[in-house]
Amino acid sequence: MIGKVLELLNCKETEREINRRKFSICDDVNFILNLPIGYLKDVISPLENYLSKHMTNNFSRLTRVVPNDYEDTQLHFSKFFLNLYSSAISEIPRFNILTSLVILDEYRMMPDKALIAAADELARNGINAIFSTSTPSVFFEEEIVSRFRNRRVVSISIVNEYGQAVEGRDCVKKGEGYYQCRGSYEVIELIEDFDIRDLDYEIIKGEEVFKVKEPFTLFVNSWEKALRLYRKLREERNTEVCLLNSSDECKVTITPKIMPTRFNVVSEISSLPTIVARSGIINDKDKIYVWIDRDNYDTVTESTLNLLSNIKVCLKHPFGCNGKMGYANKTVLKPNIDERLIKRLSEISHLMDRREFEKVTELFSDFVTVDLFTDKEKITTVPPEFVYENKKKILYYGNSCVYTYFTDGEKCSKIVYNWLEGGGVSWLKRNLARAYKNYVEEEGKKEVFLGLKAKDVGEWI
Repeated sequence: MIGKVLELLNCKETEREINRRKFSICDDVNFILNLPIGYLKDVISPLENYLSKHMTNNFSRLTRVVPNDYEDTQLHFSKFFLNLYSSAISEIPRFNILTSLVILDEYRMMPDKALIAAADELARNGINAIFSTSTPSVFFEEEIVSRFRNRRVVSISIVNEYGQAVEGRDCVKKGEGYYQCRGSYEVIELIEDFDIRDLDYEIIKGEEVFKVKEPFTLFVNSWEKALRLYRKLREERNTEVCLLNSSDECKVTITPKIMPTRFNVVSEISSLPTIVARSGIINDKDKIYVWIDRDNYDTVTESTLNLLSNIKVCLKHPFGCNGKMGYANKTVLKPNIDERLIKRLSEISHLMDRREFEKVTELFSDFVTVDLFTDKEKITTVPPEFVYENKKKILYYGNSCVYTYFTDGEKCSKIVYNWLEGGGVSWLKRNLARAYKNYVEEEGKKEVFLGLKAKDVGEWI
């Protein structure tokens, strides 16, 4: 697998040099990768090495995009999505996607509607892309392929035996581990010899979570729940607890973010891709606890609970390991697609006037997030709903202003104050979406909005 993507791109070096890098001609190939959790880095490494010495006719660098739930050192999907649609009216070039090979890491954890819209836009603009996941789904895969129309798409899976990746699909075998499938795309299966460390899981309910041996990290599904449990443990149980970041002094760390931990892991029941991603950060433990906190969850979460309750699956490999079944295509929910959203977003072009662009920009408001900073650094990214509901507890206010970070530093902004106090959460979200694409004008000066100043998380109660 390590060299397969580069091999299929079939890059041919020329005698031409651009900025001290050799110029290569590569084929127009896009990929869907179905890999064991944590394996993508081995695929990216040869591409990074190649692009350190070459630039190609299709791309000159990698842009790696991760789900919003991941830790904040990488490019989140929400920011990528906002920047994907360009216009002459967009005054702030955050980064350039058009010259990138875009890698969407764990794409199954990204919002369905926005993901499929992004796939459509990447395909229309001739941008090469790699969609990588540890939780394969034939429905998502075929939908992505359909968006690339006549462009070549290759699906590559690491399997234990040939035939696993095409089980239940309409495919014709062309060779050992090579298939042509309905929808005009290719499927390649690779069998690779590497050790998968076994990871067991135990389902626990309600108050049983507090019987898990401390210290442990509790991954929950929302910031609201993280804050609620943080208060409960501190006030009712007198437990040393950390919110977001762990330390040796904390018995319990609560976070909605996926981040490394060396402690025992408890994961609130969630979608299968999220459970698998949380299990992927466990290196030296033999078990993950899956916590059922209430009776009713959404359809996606219920399908995960049914799967984990009825059979023992291997959480480290989509096609199975250590005698346990895999989970590939075991949850058969189809992606949620909004063709109207896709059509309207595709209408953004360099020919639009400001009024038209403002209308379409509002479509981004459902996918926007907010960066929070302290005096020292950015601490996290959160949903605007969480900020709006807890603004007085987590933000610093002044005299009819709120402390905000712009590119030229910290400022108590009256404009941003109006976003928070001048309307409801929808008003805040629309203004955040506009601010990502355009300057914020305050007191006759154009500012580039970065995020909001937050109190230390220990004060969020």
